[in-house]
Amino acid sequence: MYNILKIKTKSIFKAFTNNSTMVLKIMILGFILINAMIIIKYKPVYEVKVANETIGYVKNKKEFAKLIEDNILNIQEDNLDSILLKDEPEYERKLVLRNKKLNEEEIIEKLENSAITTYKFYSVSLKGKTQAYVDTVEEAEKVVKKIKKEYKGNGLKLDLAIEEVYTEDVKKVKTKSVKIAQKEVETTVESLLKKEEAKKALAVINGINVSVLPVYGRVTSRFGVSSSIRHGSHTGLDIACSKGTAIKVVAKGKVSFAAYNGSYGNLIKVDHGNGVTTWYAHCSKIYARVGQNVSAGDIIGTVGSTGNSTGSHLHLEIRINDTPINPQRYLY
Repeated sequence: MYNILKIKTKSIFKAFTNNSTMVLKIMILGFILINAMIIIKYKPVYEVKVANETIGYVKNKKEFAKLIEDNILNIQEDNLDSILLKDEPEYERKLVLRNKKLNEEEIIEKLENSAITTYKFYSVSLKGKTQAYVDTVEEAEKVVKKIKKEYKGNGLKLDLAIEEVYTEDVKKVKTKSVKIAQKEVETTVESLLKKEEAKKALAVINGINVSVLPVYGRVTSRFGVSSSIRHGSHTGLDIACSKGTAIKVVAKGKVSFAAYNGSYGNLIKVDHGNGVTTWYAHCSKIYARVGQNVSAGDIIGTVGSTGNSTGSHLHLEIRINDTPINPQRYLY
């Protein structure tokens, strides 16, 4: 009886085992079939989200991150300081239908358009006000160095500074070459110089600042008077002083004549611009040269008695558009 029971138990266990194996095989086969169907119908991708919004799908997360580096974050561009993604992309593994198109280029474009791009320029400022923009600090330093050298010793405090300028809108900053930037700064410096000169000026003639007397002496013949030694009325002012006294130019300008000229004797003419010229006659010596740029106070000759003269003196004429005017309206 015991043996019969034992045989039946073995038969039952064997049958159960065979059935379990069959079920397991069926389950494995079903799993394989399901996965095969998934693989045939679906594909694994990474869903890309920015600010919780899905903007597309990519195949490989690491490869796409490298695309972002190469096409956005590491690009080279003039004056580019930095590029930052406005929002970092988030990735989630997904299964999508095989006909679902990946859009890596479109995602790159969206990220690029929303990226925060910062540009860096350099400004040259004078007294805290920007005068010009340049691309590099080396260019800015060249401009400042040239300006300081050009205006050294003019008595004007040049409060020049170089500043870094950052902007996200590259169109707002118009950079210039060193040469053009220098000219723009010079324009402002010249304006400041004129204001300073005007404060110190003895007189202003047609916009020209006269800041120096040519000589110190006694007026012996005034504008408009007649004399036996002249053919007409006096066109200038005679100031008597010792022979050899230094003659100073009254304002900055350019020497337009420096030679002997008949009754004027040794004559120097200086063009100051705005139609204003000054004449210095009867010189004993001429130091100035035609074409020479002179500043107020420069010595251009010495007092003498050359030409139609009865004694050592300076004949000073001031002309506007070549018409003599009375110097004593402004000087002496």
